[in-house]
Amino acid sequence: MKSFLKSLKRQDGFTLVELMVVVAIIGVLSAVAIPNFKKYQAKAKTSEAKLQLSAAYTAEQSFYSDYNLYHTCLTYMGYNPTNEAAQRFFAVGFQANNVAATPLAQAVANGLNVTACPATITAAISIFPGGKALSGATATAANHLANAAGLATVAFAGTQAAPATETFTIGAVGPVDSNNITGALMAGFTINELKVLSHVVVGY
Repeated sequence: MKSFLKSLKRQDGFTLVELMVVVAIIGVLSAVAIPNFKKYQAKAKTSEAKLQLSAAYTAEQSFYSDYNLYHTCLTYMGYNPTNEAAQRFFAVGFQANNVAATPLAQAVANGLNVTACPATITAAISIFPGGKALSGATATAANHLANAAGLATVAFAGTQAAPATETFTIGAVGPVDSNNITGALMAGFTINELKVLSHVVVGY
């Protein structure tokens, strides 16, 4: 019994210095890991933009095969994730519409409903179908993608008047990082008729 008690007395515990060293190491690891985790989390959110732009691209190309015309009425084309808008980070759409009168008239002659797919878009039409709101400063002015300063220089639609101008660019803007919620800082992507996906603004 005495030998057992002596063995217990010989057992050493952690000193205060050792505990402080462990706490310091944990603090350093946390300081490094947490920012990286937030970065990876934000980067993962951008996969939504890529998927949505791919879906919009497919709708645009299908529309073109029917009417020989690119347009901005994504809802009319069948791209209308209205029921999912509240759960999404990104607004998807166009800033401008420059469809020329002649190709539009030809499309109407081929069955295009010009009421549902008008020649001139407005802020209400150019937003993400279903009314997806952008955060921060862009939450006003009908959530128009033109308020996303990061995409302000992007030409979103060609005139469609000739093969050389039969182009389109669809934009996606969304807040994926709590430190970047204004139009100039939010993550921004574009995709064009050649299916070239561009990460215009990193956003995290």
